[in-house]
Amino acid sequence: MVAAFLTQFPGDTFDVRPRAFLHSAGKLDAAFDEISAQPGIVLHALVDPAMKWRVAEHCLRLKLHACDLTGPFVEFLANASGVDSAPDVRTLHNVDEAYRRRVKAVEFALEHDDGLGLDTLDDADVVLVGVSRTSKTPTCMYLAQQGYKAANVSLAAGVPPPAQLLALPASKVAALIIDPRQLAEIRTRRQRQWHMADTSYNTAAHVAAEVAQARHIFARNRWAVFDVTDQAIEETAARIVERLGLAASPKPAARAPSDARR
Repeated sequence: MVAAFLTQFPGDTFDVRPRAFLHSAGKLDAAFDEISAQPGIVLHALVDPAMKWRVAEHCLRLKLHACDLTGPFVEFLANASGVDSAPDVRTLHNVDEAYRRRVKAVEFALEHDDGLGLDTLDDADVVLVGVSRTSKTPTCMYLAQQGYKAANVSLAAGVPPPAQLLALPASKVAALIIDPRQLAEIRTRRQRQWHMADTSYNTAAHVAAEVAQARHIFARNRWAVFDVTDQAIEETAARIVERLGLAASPKPAARAPSDARR
């Protein structure tokens, strides 16, 4: 919630300092000892009513602006639905079927990263394909955190895609594309970080040809194409879920933060 709010302000307006797992009065008081040394605005998402009051008392004492990010919304939902709320912080981190699915999905993503595990590629909910450095791995891990079994396969110039990938139904494949100029810059930065000499891997002409070849493969197999140029992985993942209809897959239960954030 805070991250969404801060998008409406210049990037350097606020310095966010989170304090997590404040499930006891002692931990909460210790956090306010730190806050009192360097006061600021207090935003919290505590569940326990007694802890909410404790925050209010601290903020009143220190003359700090404070906002309860959960209380008003829970009250609204209770009034609008007619169902009484039952505050219980333990329900925020249940080890239930949704949790176990997320764990299995993360394990699957690791076992099927960059072309690994091709023999069980068909078990994936979605397979990301694209040339090197198109954010396939981080996007897979983000999808896995949502409970989707995601795999990824890299395309290399002059190398045909693996047969297991080509055998998949098109509805399972998300093809990632990127502007060749940006890709060349990304690869150049990576090579410099690794102290490697420039090769055709990051030259503009080679990258452009590689991207063009990838587009041809995507079109031939009728895979859904997603342009990741200047896109956050969260946005790419959301577009993949929507376009491929992955929302029908089992999803983890909604979770709210149980920590106080300053």
